[in-house]
Amino acid sequence: MLELLIGFATALRATGISCSQSELIDASHILSEIDFLNRDQLRDSLRCAMVKDPLHIDAFDRLFEVFFSLKGFDHKGGEDDLEGPGEQDYQDEIDLTDLLAKALLQNDREKLTRYVRQAVSRFGGIEKGRAVSGLYYAYRTLRQIDLERILLLLEADLEREGGSELDRKLHKLKAKRLVDTLKAQVTKEVTELLVEDRGPVAVARTLAVTLPEDIEIVRASREELARMQRTVEPLARKLAARLAQKHRSQNSRHVDMRKTMRASLSYGGTPVELVTKPPRPHKPEIFLVADVSGSVASFSRFTMQLVFAMSSQFSKVRSFAFIDEVDEVTSYFSSAKDINEAMRLVNTQAKVVWLDGHSDYGRCLESFWERYHTDLTRRSSVIICGDARNNYHAAKPEVLKLINGASKHLFWLNPEPHAYWNSGDSVISRYAEYCDGVYEVRSLRHLERFITEAI
Repeated sequence: MLELLIGFATALRATGISCSQSELIDASHILSEIDFLNRDQLRDSLRCAMVKDPLHIDAFDRLFEVFFSLKGFDHKGGEDDLEGPGEQDYQDEIDLTDLLAKALLQNDREKLTRYVRQAVSRFGGIEKGRAVSGLYYAYRTLRQIDLERILLLLEADLEREGGSELDRKLHKLKAKRLVDTLKAQVTKEVTELLVEDRGPVAVARTLAVTLPEDIEIVRASREELARMQRTVEPLARKLAARLAQKHRSQNSRHVDMRKTMRASLSYGGTPVELVTKPPRPHKPEIFLVADVSGSVASFSRFTMQLVFAMSSQFSKVRSFAFIDEVDEVTSYFSSAKDINEAMRLVNTQAKVVWLDGHSDYGRCLESFWERYHTDLTRRSSVIICGDARNNYHAAKPEVLKLINGASKHLFWLNPEPHAYWNSGDSVISRYAEYCDGVYEVRSLRHLERFITEAI
């Protein structure tokens, strides 16, 4: 058991979850205090000892299912474990589909487990010793089960209860949740079979578990972006703190000569004690300019999340969106109750299209300078977010030089991998010349690195 725990800790570290030696020792002590055959108790106990960030719980649970969800934890064993394709409760795929739907509706875990085991045995086609991800076998099984038919059966059965339009919508949501339960059960069964064949360490390597801070923003789903929101808010606070700290360190060097000379009179005119000027109130101004074209749609939503979080940390945050025209969208964020409403207003009301709806960075930078350059001061930090793919329009990097000269900082955040920069219609190198820094920001971890290094 201790060897299994050490392998589990190694897998957590490989994923990016910090697990110190002392935490591993605490986890090993837990094993002697609990009934480790009780999976729920074991999972909760190890989670308390080995997970510090709530956002890492999902990754922890996925790896826990690999290392500790052996069949011996779930049931006592018996004839069901020995079932093969010849001992089935159905005659064909349609019968199995009906049985699975019935088990889901009745919330009969025992039957659901048995039917799923038979489905994986028949449709999964698991080949022992073959280094294939469990997702492949789970996909093959689910494709043969006919999830659409199961969903229709569940909806039809639930709608027999009748009710209002709201009730019908709730029934559809419940049916989808039950189908998700079935998918999870199939994945769990496949994982257990693979662990029995290859061992947990080998299976863990094929899972490709990704922490929220390592998810590529441009490929993130709406659900993943929603989970990221909980991490964006602390990063916005960190950005505000870094700017304030930098301002204090810069102002601490200014000596108040008049007060210093007055204080020196007590020492015969020798300036023994230096008196510094009190720091001026720091009111950093953030101008965030984001490309919201289709090629970086997920990244633009992420930057808007960042703006929404930053608005509560800075005295003045102004946000701008553009495709081939730039428009200020600050008011949408100040009036919206949440990020979803703000994004809806940006997508429906912002005037970001001028001609053909394809990104034109040169024109947008020029328009930004002409309309808003008088608002830039030496307190302003301008952050431009986009891939700098200009669709072969005029880049006009000289405009960026003007923006840099009128502001305190100018940073560029690029969601593309560095290897893709300057390929095709990318003009990032022409803009980099006039920026205080150009950073690859494809994940929350990259964003945190930008805040730490640049600010």
